Amino acid sequence: MKKYLIPLVCLAVSLPARAQSLGFLQISSDAAVSGMAGAGVALHSNAPIDNNMADAALGTETLSVGAGYTLWQPAVASGYGLIGVNASYRIIPKLTVALSVKDFGSPSYDIVQADGRVTDTFKPMDLAIGAGAAYQLMDGLSVGVAAQFVHSSLGPEAKSSTVAVNLSAKYRSGGLQAGLGVNNIGGNISYGGDPYTLPMLAKGGVAYSVAGFTAALEAGYVFKAGLMASLGLEYGFKDMFFVRGGYHYGSSPYVIPSHASLGLGVEFAGFRIDVSYLTASATLSNTLSVGLGYCF
Repeated sequence: MKKYLIPLVCLAVSLPARAQSLGFLQISSDAAVSGMAGAGVALHSNAPIDNNMADAALGTETLSVGAGYTLWQPAVASGYGLIGVNASYRIIPKLTVALSVKDFGSPSYDIVQADGRVTDTFKPMDLAIGAGAAYQLMDGLSVGVAAQFVHSSLGPEAKSSTVAVNLSAKYRSGGLQAGLGVNNIGGNISYGGDPYTLPMLAKGGVAYSVAGFTAALEAGYVFKAGLMASLGLEYGFKDMFFVRGGYHYGSSPYVIPSHASLGLGVEFAGFRIDVSYLTASATLSNTLSVGLGYCF
């Protein structure tokens, strides 16, 4: 009888990305937000489905597109990476729609027969395809909703899919921004045994901008897993060059671990490049994110 084995070390080193089930949904695909330690619920982001879908209705862009790659926890193990692609389009002045794709890849492992012979290899993969809409209720206040089809493949016979929903709200007045959201509301994932719950996250935060400086504070709770909090800072020079930093706190091994972040960004003629680097963490040190975007 043929058997396949998933090495426990493979799952252990990727725990922040697979906590409960499909923990990669906690990871933002926006390198600018990562550079501010993930404090994105109150910030404008080119990945609104990840951070706050409602934000897209308060922006000024007609079209925004972005793509990014994150080399995830290379200090612990190689082969983990997140690819994210995002787009949003303003249909009418108060209504914006968005699409997103997130692909989290893991290292390949050997498939082993009962007698110990290696007969094949398999590469695990997690995928989320999302669509959302944001509507501006009044000046400075908007709401958003997004749904994601999520598929997880841990082995040739260990695959599962479900649907997750994100709900959010955003308020902006002058330099003040505030956001609320509940992400990953949905069904369970089962690989053939007991079901796993999604990492449902309730979060809220505020941000304030003055004289080129922006400070953002966010707190959240991953149900059945633990608390998270982030403080991010950004300085923008002439709205062209950006320097970022922050600190993220994770209360348990089942949420994104505590770490510090650094980031840089350049924006010109609608194009932007963002880079972030995570450090001061036994798990996430040397995690590197790069993002490209365009809007008009």
